[in-house]
Amino acid sequence: MEAWLICSICLGLRTEEALGLEWQDLNLNTGKVRIRRGLQWVDGHEVIVDPKTELSRRTVVLPRFAVLRLREIRPREGGRLIGLLNPGQVARRYAAWCRSQNLPYVPRRNLRHSWASTALGAGVDVAVVSRALGHSSIATTARYYLRPDSEVLREAQRTWEHALIR
Repeated sequence: MEAWLICSICLGLRTEEALGLEWQDLNLNTGKVRIRRGLQWVDGHEVIVDPKTELSRRTVVLPRFAVLRLREIRPREGGRLIGLLNPGQVARRYAAWCRSQNLPYVPRRNLRHSWASTALGAGVDVAVVSRALGHSSIATTARYYLRPDSEVLREAQRTWEHALIR
């Protein structure tokens, strides 16, 4: 389950995309990860689904520290990153792990939001974040993830004021 958590945190994947990852999707020489499928739990059964949109079928890149750790924990036989666990079991084990580590529980879907918000806050262009998230339009990314903080708003007000009194 550690591999699933690393990819979920470091790549901003949709919940079903992270659950659907297989070791063969990860190139641990280049750090590239192919997003090709999702895994959902429907009426008590696992269902493999296509990515949400055509742009959701994408390749993303892991940071170096993640690649190094994934190399250490990669099993010989491959298979799914979540092993034989189903999505509900992953959710319960993840919540239990957070408790055992005295970490705040961040819902699985919010791991994606955290990645996007952190990337945008660090100055990554919204178009790049949109592509990494697999959104079909930049407008979707902007609508859900662009939240200017008070300092950005203050700077915008200063710029407007400067333009006004020139």
